[in-house]
Amino acid sequence: MRICLVSHSFYPATCYGGPIFSTYELCKKLAKLGFKVYVSTTNANCNKSLKVKVNKFIKLEDNFFVKYYKEQITYYLSISLILNLYKDIKNSDVIYIQYIFHYTVPLALFFSWIFNKRIIICPRASLSPWGLKWKGFLSKYFKKLWINFFIKPFANFATWHGCSKIETTDIKNQFPKVKYFELSDGIDIESFKNSKKISYHQLINKYVNKKFDKISDIIFSMGRLHKIKGYDNLIKSFALLLKEKPNSKLMIAGSGDTYKHELISLIKKLNLENSVFLVGQLNDEEKKEVLSSCSVFALASHVESFGMVVLESLASGTPVVVSDKTIWENVNKHKCGIFVSNRVDLFSKGMLNALSIKFSPSDCIDYSKRYDINLIVNIFKNHINNE
Repeated sequence: MRICLVSHSFYPATCYGGPIFSTYELCKKLAKLGFKVYVSTTNANCNKSLKVKVNKFIKLEDNFFVKYYKEQITYYLSISLILNLYKDIKNSDVIYIQYIFHYTVPLALFFSWIFNKRIIICPRASLSPWGLKWKGFLSKYFKKLWINFFIKPFANFATWHGCSKIETTDIKNQFPKVKYFELSDGIDIESFKNSKKISYHQLINKYVNKKFDKISDIIFSMGRLHKIKGYDNLIKSFALLLKEKPNSKLMIAGSGDTYKHELISLIKKLNLENSVFLVGQLNDEEKKEVLSSCSVFALASHVESFGMVVLESLASGTPVVVSDKTIWENVNKHKCGIFVSNRVDLFSKGMLNALSIKFSPSDCIDYSKRYDINLIVNIFKNHINNE
C-alpha cells in the first residue's frame, strides 16, 4: 500500500516543533512495516528554506521517500507543488493530510476527491477555539470562510485523526457527522534512555555561556516561539517563583523571531536578564541532554493537541509542570508532574510545588512508555487497513 503524506513542512524543518518529529517517526515506522511512504511537502523552514534537493523524490530509507517542492514565497506559494501534487496523489492509495489552514490542504483534498482516494486528515490543533480566534476578528472570519469553502465540501469524504480527546472534540464541533479516530503522537522511548546528564552549572555554562555561584534549580521549556505556547505567562510565573527561589534559572529553547523580540522585551522589563535565558534551537542530542539535566520541564501553553516535548521530558525521567489547556491531566495521578492552570499566579505555585516534590525518574519513564512509537504505529496501521 502506498501512502502519500501531504504537509506544508517536514523534517528537518524542526522550527515548527513537535509535529515535525512525530510525523517523521511515524513515516519511518510505517516504512519498516512495509508501507510505501511518499511525503509531498515544501522546503519551508519558518522564515528560511531547507537546504535540500527540490521537486524530486529523495529516498531516506527503504520504502520512505520525500519530495520537497520549492516555494517561491515561503509558506504561501509553490508553483511546482500546485502543478504536480496531483501526480503524487494519483499514484497513492491513502492520502494523509496534515493541518488545515495552508494552501496544500484544499489542493490535496480536491485531487484526492477527483481520484477517489482514501483520505485521513490530522488538523494539528488548527481547529482549537484559541487557534481559530487568537489573531482577532479578521483572522477568525478568514478561517471560517476557509473552512466553509475549502474543507467542508470534502469533510465527510475523509476520516479525521485527532491526536487527543481535546482535538477530537474540536473536530466534532466543526464537523459533527464525520468519521474520526483518536490516536496520540509517539516517540522512540528507548532513544532517550542513555541521554547524557550534566550538572546545573555545566548546563548554564554550556547553553547560556554564563557562570553563577549558586544555581538551585533549572526549569526548562521548549517549542516554537509562538504566542500559543504561553511563554509570556511562563516568564511572569517564573518571576514570582524567584521570590521563593532566587537562585533558580529558566531556559527556553526554540525559534521564532517575531515573538522572540517580545519575550526579550518582557525579560528586560522584569529585570530577569540573569535568570531567564532564550537559548535558541537545540538539535536532538542537545535537547536530550537538557531534558535529562534540568529540574523540571514546564509548558504553559494556551492549547496543545498533544505536546510532544512533554512526552520527551517524561521519557528522559524529568517531571513536568503542564498547563490545564493540554491533554496531560494524568501526570498527577501517575506521580510524574503537576497539571495546573496557566494563569500566572497558579502556574508559579505549580512550579514551586514540583520543585518541592521528589519525583521518581522511573515513574516518569514508565508513564511515557504508553506513547512509544512502536505501539502507536501498529494502531495507526490498523486504522489504515480497516478503513
